Amino acid sequence: MTSPPLLSLKGLSKSFPAVRANDNVSFDVGYGEIYALFGENGAGKSTLVKMIYGVLQPDEGRMSLEGEPYAPQKPSAARARGVGMVFQHFSLFEALTVAENVA
Repeated sequence: MTSPPLLSLKGLSKSFPAVRANDNVSFDVGYGEIYALFGENGAGKSTLVKMIYGVLQPDEGRMSLEGEPYAPQKPSAARARGVGMVFQHFSLFEALTVAENVA
């Protein structure tokens, strides 16, 4: 029997006025797998990871984490499920450790 993927995205879409940032995005990430997400500026990469982290909510589609429905409404809900994010633009606090800055 095959275990469910660690993270599964099915048909995620997100629109803003005058632009569709993500259109029907689907993929699975398995345990122990590493993926790179790359594309041109404005391709929707940040929008996608912000939906995974609960900063934004998708207009359409669904996510699952470890085989269970996953729809964080805010980052604290994502963190409670073990999901973290390092933002593209962030500030470091010199008095904190690397782990504390990422948390």
